[in-house]
Amino acid sequence: MGSPALLLQLTTNLVHNAIVHNLPDRGTVWVTTSAQPGTVVLTVENTGAEISPQVVSTLVEPFRRGTERLHTDHAGTGLGLAIVQSIARAHHGTLTLTPRPSGGLRCTVRLPAAPPDTS
Repeated sequence: MGSPALLLQLTTNLVHNAIVHNLPDRGTVWVTTSAQPGTVVLTVENTGAEISPQVVSTLVEPFRRGTERLHTDHAGTGLGLAIVQSIARAHHGTLTLTPRPSGGLRCTVRLPAAPPDTS
């Protein structure tokens, strides 16, 4: 349950970031969803440069981009993950960022599931 426009923006930002900050050749992006009791989960991850946990912890700060990350003409302003976190919080959810051991980033959004339809 939530704002369709905001949840679309959350998803778009995560997928866009995964593409833009991916390896330039043969990069991969994975998007998975799951439902758990009381929770729905969206995970977006990519291959990419190795990112230290210290850099990952700053990626949700507005206007911050990891200096170790690959930059292109489409790298953006550093607001994407800050917006994702704000949308997740507005929906009583969480955003977790985890560096992948082989490089890249895993972004996991957990949101409360809609109550079952009892009609």
